[in-house]
Amino acid sequence: MFFVKCDMIKATNSTREEFCMIVKRFIKFSFLGVLLMILFGCNERNSRAYLEDRIGNQISRVYPTKNLEDLFEQFPNGFTIYQSYRVEGKFIDIELDGVEKGKPIEGTIKQIDIKSGAEEKKIAVTYDKGKFSYDNEEEARKLWPIEKFLFQEMTLNKEILSKFKLKDTYYNGNNGSFEIDYVVKNEQINEFLGLEKKQQVTLGFHGSNSNKRYYYSLTVEIDKKLDFIERIEE
Repeated sequence: MFFVKCDMIKATNSTREEFCMIVKRFIKFSFLGVLLMILFGCNERNSRAYLEDRIGNQISRVYPTKNLEDLFEQFPNGFTIYQSYRVEGKFIDIELDGVEKGKPIEGTIKQIDIKSGAEEKKIAVTYDKGKFSYDNEEEARKLWPIEKFLFQEMTLNKEILSKFKLKDTYYNGNNGSFEIDYVVKNEQINEFLGLEKKQQVTLGFHGSNSNKRYYYSLTVEIDKKLDFIERIEE
């Protein structure tokens, strides 16, 4: 954009006025054009088609992966797996770090009080050669009886997402974060979480264009409460 000081133009009054009007129109329509481009871009990225393409093509790299060690094929520089679920006023958090291929994947299982946020229990966990081991196996099995991740069992991709019933989409043009939510009655998810077969849940997927590496979360909400989250990040 540029600005013109009209009284410095050596011309008749009518010529100056005409010139100023042209400049104002140019500025006005230039601004309008930029605004429309921004709005169009945001609307496009907030669409189901864009989000399912953006998310589906990426999560298919992980869902499914039966053996945790096979994640190194997708993320040779390492990865972090995070899972959390709600049970009787507590969050059970599982976090594992894959640092180097060929070495055990290690992490912790924690019990967190939802109200206070206090860490009440912490157990070391190791995954090696397809098996989990714990420094307190009895307590670990009480806290994490499923002993697995959803991505070990469930297949997800763009085509599968397109068949779910859409609930909502979201895209933040400021920071590039996005999410898409579905209303589903999925027997595989319900069985994994110990729910009734016909239980309806909100299945969400979350990511951000600001993350240059892989960073996606899957969430399950029941009655508007977050009950489960699983995330893999590179």
